[in-house]
Amino acid sequence: MPGIALRSANQGRLRPSFFFCVVGLLAAAAAAQQVVYRCGQEYTNAPMDARGCERLSPQAITTVSGTRVQGASPSGPAVAASAARSVDQVQRDGMARSIVSAELAQAQRRHADLLAEYRQGEPLKSPEELQSAAQYQERVARLKAAVERSQRDLDSLQRELTRRP
Repeated sequence: MPGIALRSANQGRLRPSFFFCVVGLLAAAAAAQQVVYRCGQEYTNAPMDARGCERLSPQAITTVSGTRVQGASPSGPAVAASAARSVDQVQRDGMARSIVSAELAQAQRRHADLLAEYRQGEPLKSPEELQSAAQYQERVARLKAAVERSQRDLDSLQRELTRRP
């Protein structure tokens, strides 16, 4: 027998002992799967009371392959598809930029209107407010909050525009 193993090894063939190792590993892997029980909401391989548990059938092991690394030279159809996507992406980016620009212009008009009404913290008093100072102060506070909120909206829209290509 040793002569067969040496002769097959010298000829580049696998030794018979290799096959025994593979068979042994497969048997060990099959024996490694333990029995799993479901005891109510708990899954375990060592239940306290096996009578109240249900034995589950063994499941095949599932492996999920990872993502492929992109090569340095993409194939022809992939290049055409990515070029079409990039053209679509450029169009979407342009559309998004125009939408944000329109929102910014509208917010600037709204902010200008609020500033004109606020008048540096002294808006014009309405006839009802001439009689009640509390109503006037409440309105001034609401206008001040609206101006601050409008300014924050303008800042966020301008930040969004700087992020757009």
